[in-house]
Amino acid sequence: MEESHRKGQSSLEYLLVVSLTLALIVPTTYLFYYYSKESSQEITDAQVTRLGRTIIDNAESIFFAGQNSRTVLELNVPDNIQSAVIVDGRELIFSVSTPSGISEIVFFSSVPLSTKSSNCIASVCSIPEFENPGLLKLEVEALSNSVNIETI
Repeated sequence: MEESHRKGQSSLEYLLVVSLTLALIVPTTYLFYYYSKESSQEITDAQVTRLGRTIIDNAESIFFAGQNSRTVLELNVPDNIQSAVIVDGRELIFSVSTPSGISEIVFFSSVPLSTKSSNCIASVCSIPEFENPGLLKLEVEALSNSVNIETI
């Protein structure tokens, strides 16, 4: 009888060790997953912010350098960008997909912005090439009254 009691005790101890181990591993795994997902979103936000700031800063520099000034930017577009539009010639808006839905990141320009007129509806001009992740070459050129932004 005593031998079966010892086998039962060792089985119970084994179950307690396994359950304690699982009680530690499962929450730790969840926290790691949540943290990595959150970090990924923060990285995307930082990339989009750098992307927008680079475009606006270069557009303003080129505009004040004078008509026919131009530069070519090589930009790395993150994969979460759904669209990029210029609104009223003064706002560059990126729509970014996040775990909680679509969010918009807006950049304001002190100079008028434009793009191909074929991509414009009323005062909203889209730049469809930003929907494709990866390397993007963008030409920024000063016109007489605005800065034209086009992909190459």
